[in-house]
Amino acid sequence: MAAIRLKAGEDFEGGNLSASPGDTLPSYAAPRFVRIQDALEITGTFKQCKGNLVKEGFDPNVIKDPLFFRDDKKSSYVPLNPDTYAAILDMKLNL
Repeated sequence: MAAIRLKAGEDFEGGNLSASPGDTLPSYAAPRFVRIQDALEITGTFKQCKGNLVKEGFDPNVIKDPLFFRDDKKSSYVPLNPDTYAAILDMKLNL
């Protein structure tokens, strides 16, 4: 998962981001999930706090931030909704 903060006034366009990692990263290294946050939690030494992100996982029922899932069939990041989350847990949708 990648947690990012957008510049003011910018919108997340999943199709554009999906093309970029494929050009420079192997498919296994590209983030499967993208979480858009208003502010990133950082430590006193400017490292990102990942503990809370790990605890929350990728459950859209828990996370209030916008969360996107990399859909390889659409070659784009699409919003992760409870139905998609359930399909992942039931192994109906392969990661």
